[in-house]
Amino acid sequence: MRPFSYIVPRTLSEASIAAKKPGALLKAAGIDVVDRMKERKHDATELVSLLPLKDRLATIASDGLGVRIGALATLAQIADSKDLANAAFAALRESAGIAATPQVRNRATAAGNVLQLARCWYLRSSDLQCLHGRDGTSCLAMVGDNRYHSVLGYLDCVRVHPSNLAPALLALGCDYSTELAGKTTRRPLRDLFPTEPKAEADEHTLLPGEILTAFHVPPQPMGARSAYRESREKLSFDWATTAAAARVVIEGGVIKEASLVLGAVAPVPLDRPDAAKMLVGEKPSDELFVRAAQRAFVDARPLSHNGYKPQVGMAVVREVLHAVTR
Repeated sequence: MRPFSYIVPRTLSEASIAAKKPGALLKAAGIDVVDRMKERKHDATELVSLLPLKDRLATIASDGLGVRIGALATLAQIADSKDLANAAFAALRESAGIAATPQVRNRATAAGNVLQLARCWYLRSSDLQCLHGRDGTSCLAMVGDNRYHSVLGYLDCVRVHPSNLAPALLALGCDYSTELAGKTTRRPLRDLFPTEPKAEADEHTLLPGEILTAFHVPPQPMGARSAYRESREKLSFDWATTAAAARVVIEGGVIKEASLVLGAVAPVPLDRPDAAKMLVGEKPSDELFVRAAQRAFVDARPLSHNGYKPQVGMAVVREVLHAVTR
């Protein structure tokens, strides 16, 4: 790790100005950032810490228009939050509560989890040059060891988005807020991710110096429920191999509304509206969930080493749909 200056801003405006400088890098808990700096994938000359702003950015609270989750709220806070105790928000609690280990969950932040760099060994190795890392001419995983890489939604890069939290936030229809040059902006969460996840696109659409400040979970109607499930190789300190978050509204035993978002199978968290639409107007059943799961992976394009992902992913979709309709 090369020497760098450590910036301690007093305000969001100061943090934003510092983060716009060439070579500057924003840091919250720093779990992902430190890994990247150790590998010398990011040789930051200045590290701008957001932790001095924790009092403002780490709260979780109902605000009359849903629940506001501060960007620096930890995964442990989200998992245990009384403001998210409703069954409608279960996907958030579940996705935050199974990530990594208790030690990491007590440090890792909501924004850090959503904005982390893709977990691709070609991208994260300083000894290799890849297209997404902007130091190579091709996606090495396309023809290399791609057992954990994309099977859906990829173009010229098969990285996968590693966030546990993002599919749950998207399934619940969340917004996010940012601050840049003293201006606060609120947008739908889907706008945080590139619409075309090409190799040249970052994991997110934030501008230089733009700071994510909060996620906004909208109020949910009566009968709303959500759930999150994932597959992984190890029970602890592992990233998902496939994941799914679902939200439904049930009235009189019939599904009236539904959303389904996949994780760990594409370069971005992947909304599957066609699969969700199949659920609407139907009574929950395993036969229905099998068809919805098949629809969710209908256009899967497995690579040479990850042919297991569609089958495992469909099983995870069925599991999450059973969980959310119990």
